[in-house]
Amino acid sequence: MSSLHALLSACQAEQEPLLQQAHERVALWDNWLLPVSGASPAGEDLGYDDDFQQMREEVNKLTGADTELVCRLAEKLLTTTAKDIRVVTYYCWAKLHREGEGGLADGLELLAGLLKRFGAQLHPRRERSRKAALEWLAGSRIVDSLSLYPEVVRSDAHRTVGALLLMAQLAEKESEESRPQLGGLFNALVSRLVSAGGVDAVVPQNASENDPVCSATQPHAPELSRITSGQDLLTQGRTLAAYLREQSGGWLAAHHLMKSLRYDTLADLPAMAGDGRTRIEPPKADQRALLKRLYLQQSWSEILEQADSLFSRGANHLWLDLQWYIHQGLVKSSQGVLADIITADLKGY
Repeated sequence: MSSLHALLSACQAEQEPLLQQAHERVALWDNWLLPVSGASPAGEDLGYDDDFQQMREEVNKLTGADTELVCRLAEKLLTTTAKDIRVVTYYCWAKLHREGEGGLADGLELLAGLLKRFGAQLHPRRERSRKAALEWLAGSRIVDSLSLYPEVVRSDAHRTVGALLLMAQLAEKESEESRPQLGGLFNALVSRLVSAGGVDAVVPQNASENDPVCSATQPHAPELSRITSGQDLLTQGRTLAAYLREQSGGWLAAHHLMKSLRYDTLADLPAMAGDGRTRIEPPKADQRALLKRLYLQQSWSEILEQADSLFSRGANHLWLDLQWYIHQGLVKSSQGVLADIITADLKGY
């Protein structure tokens, strides 16, 4: 439980409100939680079920898994065939892989609801198999997909922790030996929270590496939607910056927009580890190598493009080498006025 308590602390929330919210969220899954039949509420074992085998094959694919199919099969199996922990954990992964932590929270709330309503009737019923099915949540499949979404949204983080707290509360009725060990998942969630700057960060410190879907190459301005989180703010900021770079004389405005989002929203220093270093992930080796190669090739315009792109991703805004490369790209391409502005910006920060 200690790592779960660490996760609760990292979320800066109280246990009881999160548990209350989890109970309320579980009620939203009532249609999925109905008994399969009166004679057998949890249905039959899925060991030889074709849909279950197809689901496992998709989940076990190294690349190209059809997560939409996994979600459809999960709903079909859980509502018509069997209440099975393995199906729900696969659903957790598919939702996470498709939607980020909000999808993971959905799956965990469903799992908590099934554990609460069906308990020992859930499949698989052998203690060892049941424990292994739950511990799959702490394995590399879930953790790897979680790493695709480094940005933290407060409401999603609270939902995730609330569902895990409810699951832990339900597990207290079982023997110590049969309780699942989910430390790997807890630790991954804590690390992600710390790297993102916590749940209260206006803009996540550790941002996604994925490109935004935008219309920067179109003649009209990109469409924006309502902003509900720091992740949304950063994503739409990228969209606006991409559009500005396509406009004549728009580079500086785009650069300052992203710099404002990533620097002016920093309220505290990044969290430190025991050795005095931050827990922020360092720049990737291929990113360092790319900029060095472009510098040696004297590809100044591409240096500017790549440095600006990298600045908006990961925790690269804390990598000051990017500002040096931007300055060099401007100086070497005879844009001294803009280079002086970059220098002045750094002095201001």
